[in-house]
Amino acid sequence: MASKEKKEKKLLKKKDNNQEKKGLFKIKLKKKKDDDIEVLDMEEKKIKPKKEKKGKNRYVFGPIEFSFNFISLVFVICVGLYFGGRSFYYYSLQSKHSKETADTVNGLVLSHNQLAKDTAEGLHQDEDGYYFRGNIQNNYVWFANRMFRIMRVNTDGSVKLVSNDLVSSFMWGEKEDYDNSNVRVWLTPVDDIDVSGVYYKTIPAPGRFVVDTSYTVDKLQENSVEYGETEFKDKVVSLSLNDYINAGGKNSYLNNGKLYFILGYNQENSNLYIEEDGSIVECSSLDGYGVRAVITLSKNVPVSHGSGTEKDPYVVDQGNDYNYVDSYVKLGNDVWKVYGEDEETIKMYLNGYITFDGNEVTRNYSNYGNRFDYYSGDNIGYFLMNDYLNSLSYKDILIDNSYPYGEMSAETGYSFPNVYSTTYFGKMALLNIFDYVSNNELSDFFRCNTGAQMSTTQYAVLSNGLLEEAEVTDVKHIVPGVSINKSSIKKGSGRIDDPYVVE
Repeated sequence: MASKEKKEKKLLKKKDNNQEKKGLFKIKLKKKKDDDIEVLDMEEKKIKPKKEKKGKNRYVFGPIEFSFNFISLVFVICVGLYFGGRSFYYYSLQSKHSKETADTVNGLVLSHNQLAKDTAEGLHQDEDGYYFRGNIQNNYVWFANRMFRIMRVNTDGSVKLVSNDLVSSFMWGEKEDYDNSNVRVWLTPVDDIDVSGVYYKTIPAPGRFVVDTSYTVDKLQENSVEYGETEFKDKVVSLSLNDYINAGGKNSYLNNGKLYFILGYNQENSNLYIEEDGSIVECSSLDGYGVRAVITLSKNVPVSHGSGTEKDPYVVDQGNDYNYVDSYVKLGNDVWKVYGEDEETIKMYLNGYITFDGNEVTRNYSNYGNRFDYYSGDNIGYFLMNDYLNSLSYKDILIDNSYPYGEMSAETGYSFPNVYSTTYFGKMALLNIFDYVSNNELSDFFRCNTGAQMSTTQYAVLSNGLLEEAEVTDVKHIVPGVSINKSSIKKGSGRIDDPYVVE
C-alpha cells in the first residue's frame, strides 16, 4: 500500500510540474480518511503563467560615443563647480564684509543691502564686485566736508564714489580726447602741469583715503555701449558712460537734473553730456557744462556714524586729517565758503550774493570791455575794490592774495593752464571758471576769465551747470572772492550751523 501511494504521489507531482509550466493547474494534495483507507484528493486551481526570464539587450558604446559622453559629463561637473564656487565665494565675501567690517563704508553697504535681482533697483553683483542701480536713497557718504554717492564696492573692498552735485563748470577743451582735456587736467594731477589736479588738491590727506580709480573710454552705440578695451587709472576721473549706464541712466540716482559732461563718445567720436532730463546728448568740446568728480576710497575706510540716507549719510571718520575746503567762515554778518588754501591762507567765496542793507545787488560787468579792471570806474573790479570792500566792517581782516584771470579763447586753445598765466593781486576778486565751487545754488553770476581780447562777452555760470558767454552789459548776480589768514580763525567747527569765527 505504501509503495502504491508513493507511485501515485510521484505521478501526480510530475503531472503537476508539467501543467504548472503550461500555466494550467496547480495541484495540491490533501489527505482524507475514508474508513481505514487513505485516499488522495486532488484540488485544481487556475494559476497565472509565470513569465520566463529573458536576457536584456545590452547596448555597447563605441570609443567615440564613450569619449563624447565622458567629456560632456566632465564639462557639466566643471560648470557646476565653477558657478557653485563663485556663488559660495561671493556669499562668503558678502558675509565677511558684513560681519567683520560693519563699521566701514564697504561693510555697511553690504550689511545694509540685500542683493537685487534682474533689473530691480538696489545693490547688484557682477564680476567686479557690487554696484547700485536705480533711484537709490541709501548710498550717501559725507567725506572731506562734501557729499558723495556710492556707485560701487569693488572686489578688493575699495569704494567708488561720485560727487553728489557739480564741482565746477567749464569747456571740455579744443580737442575731443579725454587724456588732454580740461576736465582731466583739472580733476587729477598730471605730470609736467603744475597747476593740474585742482580738485584733487581740495581733498584732505588724499594719500590716506584715496586710491587710483580705473576707467575705460567707451562709445555709445544706438542701443548698447561698446566698452573700451584699455583700462586707465587716475587719482580723480570724470563720471563715465559706463558708470552712468550701469546705474540705470536717466532712471537712476545719477540723474540730478543738472547738465554735465560724461566720459565717453558717440559713434562719430563726439563728446557727450547729460541733459537735465537725464538723456545722453552729443555736444561740442567747446561747449561749457558741469563736471562731476569720481574718486575711490581705499578699502575699510572707517565710518563714525550714519545710515546712508541724505539726511543721515555715512560719515567717514577722518581722524585729524581735515582741511578747510568746503567749510564755512563767518565774517561780520556774512557767511563765506572756503574753496582753496595753502599753508597759511584760505580763499573763500561769498555763500550767496552781494547785498547792501539787506537788498541784493546786481549789475553789469562793464560798459564795453571784458577785462577785469579795478581802476576803471565802470568795471565790476572797481566796484568790488571800492564800493563793496569799503562797506564791509571786517575789511581789515581780509588780506591781499593772487587771483588768476587768464584768457580762455580760441587763441589760447581754450587751455585750462593758460588761466594761470595772468593774475592780479588784491583783497577781492571774482572767481574764475576753474575755481572749485560746490555751492550749486548760486546761479547766473559773472566769472572773471577773459575771452577773446576784442570781445564784449564774458563768462557766466548757471546753477544747472551751463557755462555761457554773456554780454558784458548784461546784469547778473555778483559772487566775490576774498582771503584771510588761517591764524585769524579762533573758534567754530566750520559747519554751516557752526561756522568758523574770525577775531
